[in-house]
Amino acid sequence: SFMGQCTRKMSTTAATLNSNMANATANSGLKLLVTKGPQAQKAVGIWLFGCAAWVFSMVILGGVTRLTRSGLSMTDWKFAGGLPPMSEEEWLLEFQKYKQSPEYMRVNKGMNLEDFKFIYWMEYAHRMWGRALGFVFAVPFAYFVAKGYVTRQLGVRLSALFALGGAQGLIGWWMVKSGLEEPASEYVEPRVSPYRLAAHLTSAFVIYCGILWTALSVVMPDPPAESMKWVKGAAKFRKLAIPASAVVGITAISGAFVAGNDAGRAYNTFPKMGDSWIPEDVFSMEPFIRNFFENTSTVQ
Repeated sequence: SFMGQCTRKMSTTAATLNSNMANATANSGLKLLVTKGPQAQKAVGIWLFGCAAWVFSMVILGGVTRLTRSGLSMTDWKFAGGLPPMSEEEWLLEFQKYKQSPEYMRVNKGMNLEDFKFIYWMEYAHRMWGRALGFVFAVPFAYFVAKGYVTRQLGVRLSALFALGGAQGLIGWWMVKSGLEEPASEYVEPRVSPYRLAAHLTSAFVIYCGILWTALSVVMPDPPAESMKWVKGAAKFRKLAIPASAVVGITAISGAFVAGNDAGRAYNTFPKMGDSWIPEDVFSMEPFIRNFFENTSTVQ
């Protein structure tokens, strides 16, 4: 009937209006992440993208530090850091500390001072690069807050990211400390706990993604209409995005267990692992779940 058609049209119009209002409210909330105009938005965005790039470089430097087997060269940790050895006597003192570690006793016995300096500088650079990031993050953050650029919503988010960054340093030392302890009898070489290594890497990814996501939210509070139209129409892509992201994340974190167990060199043949497709000891540990985190054959 005519009345029924009118009612349906009115209902449709009301629903559309409510949806538009909800979207406008959400978008205005995003816009308010940064106040004081486009220049403030640009400044905060550039700063956050720079911090994200810094975190990315930290992950790379951490990987290089591990590949050069430098991570256990510094046997103590200070939250604020400190100056490196400046004299031959100070270098000898640090070297003497390292000589007491299980890694030196079991792996690097006979290492000379020059070789020690190399691994020490690698670890020192990694630690100080992280501390420098704290400075690069905190000082502009305080400035932007003082200028009134940062809303409460953004301030809470950035404060949480800063706290995660501080915790990352503690997690890093917690990880290193496990490698300075006398290893269990089944390990020939001292190594850090793969669980702690995975926690350290995971927290780095969380910080990186958090800063990058926040930077994008600041500089693009309103996603381009063409992009949003394409995303809404690509239903299959949207359904695959989350599982694909999960697979990428699991693969990345599993790399920490490969490194932590030194599993990458367990079998150097492909496609077979040794003489078989599946090693006999792939599920030899008890309880069963340990195999996926501690068994070198399974982890590889």
